[in-house]
Amino acid sequence: MKNILLKILLLLLAVAPFTLQAATEAVPHDTVYFYDTWAQMLYRDPAAMIVDPFIAEQIPCQVYFFTNDEKINKMIQEEHMAASVGDSIWFVSSHYLDEHFKGGERMVGFVPVFFNEKVAFVTYTGRLSVKDILFGGGDDYEYSYSIDLYYLDFMGHRVEKVTHEYLSELLEDYHDLQVRYEGMKDYKKRCIIEDYFYKYIDRATQDIMRPYLLDLVE
Repeated sequence: MKNILLKILLLLLAVAPFTLQAATEAVPHDTVYFYDTWAQMLYRDPAAMIVDPFIAEQIPCQVYFFTNDEKINKMIQEEHMAASVGDSIWFVSSHYLDEHFKGGERMVGFVPVFFNEKVAFVTYTGRLSVKDILFGGGDDYEYSYSIDLYYLDFMGHRVEKVTHEYLSELLEDYHDLQVRYEGMKDYKKRCIIEDYFYKYIDRATQDIMRPYLLDLVE
């Protein structure tokens, strides 16, 4: 699960601008599928589809789907909760997140979502602080943005940014992981947070006592 998520995330961040542009320029008759429920997403049973829509990405992790028909555009923005391009790149509507979850950053457009039958999280672009810009660096930073992880808490109906504090809370369910994470010297670094968050996703996915998403959504 971890390797699959990492590969999808890296693929999305690295080639999304080219992939999305290709959807309208290079690949004829591309189809975007839309979903209205988590059940439809999990079972790959779309509620609607649009052939050759316009796809725009203003900044990383902020995508828009639209056509020449304003009624269809309104439906995309306000009625459909998710969309998929191909069979591996998924997006969830920020309008849906605003209506069903509290907390988190104010998101717009459709944002990348990663999910399975038990857990889900999204990625979104966050501006770096002055400290990050001056003292950060490396592959984790690009221009004036960072890509942040946001966990979807279906029980609490919240979108929570995965910080080192919140990750420690999540790991309370798996004490061995929590001890290992909090014992790391660089536990506040982005790479360490991401690594242990994916470990959490793996553990939660395999947890037979954990409820399924479909048991938690309306």
